[in-house]
Amino acid sequence: MLDLAHVKPASFDGLVGEEFAVVDSPISLVLRSVARINSPSPRGEPFSLVFTAPKSASGAQGTYRLRHADLGMLEIFLVPIAPEGGYPQFEAVFN
Repeated sequence: MLDLAHVKPASFDGLVGEEFAVVDSPISLVLRSVARINSPSPRGEPFSLVFTAPKSASGAQGTYRLRHADLGMLEIFLVPIAPEGGYPQFEAVFN
C-alpha cells in the first residue's frame, strides 16, 4: 500500500484522467485535478486531489480504499464537494 504520508503532488500529476477503482464496489473514480495548496502545513508540499464519480454514484465522507494500476492500493479520506455537470465529486486534501 502506498504510504500517503510521503506522497507529493507530482505522484499524481501524470494520473489526471485515470481511473481509481473503489475496492469492494463496482464504482471507479476518475482523477480530475491535482492542485498545490499554499499553506503553512508541516507537509512539504500540501495539495488536493479532486475525483469525479459516475452520475449514479453517491457517497459520504470517509476513508475509501482505492486501487490504481500503477500506484496500487491507497486509503484516502474523501469528502463530497459540489457536483460538476451532474457528476458527483470528491476531494482529498493532503495538508
